[in-house]
Amino acid sequence: GARRAVSSARGYTQSIHNTHMADAPAMAAGMTGAEAPDGPGGAGAGGAAAEEQMMGPPLDEPGFPSLPMFKGELNEWINATTPQRLAMVSLGLREGLGLSGMGMLADDGNGMLQSGLTYGTRFGALKAEVVSQGVLQTTLEGFMPLPFLQLTTQLAFMPQGLAGGAMQSVLMSPIGAIIGSANLGGQLSAELLLPLQPFGEDSQLLLGANAWGLPGAWGGSKFAVEYTQAEPTADGSMPTRIGTVTAEVTRPRAGSPNGVSGSLSACQQLGGGDALNATFEVTPRGERVLSMGGSKQVARGVRLRGRTASNGLLALALQMEREAAQLTVAAEVDTTPAGRPPRFGATLMFNR
Repeated sequence: GARRAVSSARGYTQSIHNTHMADAPAMAAGMTGAEAPDGPGGAGAGGAAAEEQMMGPPLDEPGFPSLPMFKGELNEWINATTPQRLAMVSLGLREGLGLSGMGMLADDGNGMLQSGLTYGTRFGALKAEVVSQGVLQTTLEGFMPLPFLQLTTQLAFMPQGLAGGAMQSVLMSPIGAIIGSANLGGQLSAELLLPLQPFGEDSQLLLGANAWGLPGAWGGSKFAVEYTQAEPTADGSMPTRIGTVTAEVTRPRAGSPNGVSGSLSACQQLGGGDALNATFEVTPRGERVLSMGGSKQVARGVRLRGRTASNGLLALALQMEREAAQLTVAAEVDTTPAGRPPRFGATLMFNR
């Protein structure tokens, strides 16, 4: 049942780590204390970004992913139906040695390339990645000095010298996972994840709290609760019909230009790749947006995904999977009278 989704302490810690640290571009931005870019050209690609970095790291937004363990299926649906120009390749050269590469192209024509090597050791995974902006990023990922503690460190270098660094720790305590993050820009983050099973083995209640800021300055906090209910199968195999309800609230610091924001989401996986999704969101600027849609398996390895929102956005995506490759083609249309031009994109992922 759903209890099988709750891993052992080591596996659960690795899952938390993967969710927090998977976004290398955002992490690289976080190491320098700059806000993560909206697109490939966001970091250091303009006077506004440079001015923001000169002023120091922002207080109104966390420098690290905030409660990314929540809304997993919903975020995947939104990401798939958002047009992107992205290619990712991961190759296993031999046991313990891997090669990865990524390329992105923004709507304004700016792009980013990233490639690197990963070598597995008994101390964790060593990574060296080169980014097209002239940054060398080194990582020691998943070092476990104790069975219940995992550490990850990152350092970024430019021709002028050290550009930034970050560290994250995941502690599996008796009450849940405690995650602490810090970078050389001064940004700090603390997070608590508490998984519970008060209603039986086929359900899970996940509670989360996050707080961020700078030394001596409070930035804000975020709280989330997620309930998952799985329909048990007759043969005891992993369930395919799973329902999830998630509520999130973010409260910024006093004096922030952002207001209290939050969302209420529901996802029902129907089995066979089909799903229904809905989310109601109040943005930091006070905008209220209702989004609905889902996924439909139209053939083996082929899924059609759609999303419509109360702000006039309509998005469709065709997702095709073949063994080690996945291709997603997406289109988004703004149906409002003064809407922006249609957007198109494709995402290719290859893993062997």
